[in-house]
Amino acid sequence: MTLDQTPQSKPIIQVRNVRRSFRSPKKEEGLKGTLKLLVKPEVQEHEALKGVSFDIEAGSFIGLIGANGAGKTTLLKILSGLIPPTSGEAVVLGQDPFKRSMNFRHSIALVMGQKAQLWWDLPAVDAFELLKAIYDIPEDTYRERLNTLAELLDVKRLLNTQIRRLSLGERMKMELIGALIHWPKVIFLDEPTIGLDVLAAHKLREFLREFNRREKATIILTSHNMDDIERLCSRVLIIKQGQLIFDGEPKKLKQSDECQLRVRLVETPSIEELTPLLGLSPTAIAFTGADSDSPTKADDEDTEARSIRMSLRRNQITSTLQSLMSKYTLVDMAIEEQSLEKVIQRLYESES
Repeated sequence: MTLDQTPQSKPIIQVRNVRRSFRSPKKEEGLKGTLKLLVKPEVQEHEALKGVSFDIEAGSFIGLIGANGAGKTTLLKILSGLIPPTSGEAVVLGQDPFKRSMNFRHSIALVMGQKAQLWWDLPAVDAFELLKAIYDIPEDTYRERLNTLAELLDVKRLLNTQIRRLSLGERMKMELIGALIHWPKVIFLDEPTIGLDVLAAHKLREFLREFNRREKATIILTSHNMDDIERLCSRVLIIKQGQLIFDGEPKKLKQSDECQLRVRLVETPSIEELTPLLGLSPTAIAFTGADSDSPTKADDEDTEARSIRMSLRRNQITSTLQSLMSKYTLVDMAIEEQSLEKVIQRLYESES
């Protein structure tokens, strides 16, 4: 590899100006377009990654964020060796991932929440026995690891159950055991909590946090669930349209002077009535509670269950409350930190 670092500071993952393009035939409408596709196809090119660069230290827990089509999964596939970059260089554990050496494959794991990797017709324990043979794991080591993982994920009672008969959350836990049974040093997780209920997602997060802490494994997590990112990751990479637009701690995304003011009023004003009174944009005001699906007007019967949330700076709180109380009757209020989800949404909009 050509990426040079001193042995003491060498990151476990190095990415330098990585680009990845995909070519596909372009089809025009109608029969003419179909014939043209067969005889003289026109090829279009899509650039999924546009010069991405970063380093990751061993033992890190990294959140990889981006909208659908931003390039997150493409980046994970490059780092796990499934596809090569079109240009640039990616180095994982000191190796070129796409060469897929035996040592490299034994040192990483890729878990994709939308794709099953275990054999559905087998009981989980039989699927793990196959993986034990594939990775040539000694019997004592295998038993110790399986016991540790099954205990952390609370699935010991389910090991002899056919995988197809498990719930989505239980299957996801088994997928994780299968991916980690060889004790990888680097773990790539693509939407591992997708489709899980709140309790299952919480237990999965707790397991990942504990495994990262105990085994010092390097984990890269992609997720649309900001709870996953905020509770697990010490660093966030945000990709938009193939470009890295943020690299840093989640707390640095939040501006310290921004917050959410939540109020409940006796009256039920609309956004159109509030915006000129408060001097805020319509996008800075939202309704939550029983009538949150109808953000412009509340049902009078649901006033007690309904709150108005306003995104503003701290120095605007006093004047905003004064304006509200000059026209409406205040029942309750609270000041809350801006959510990471809202911050990222604002960042995406500002970069448009």
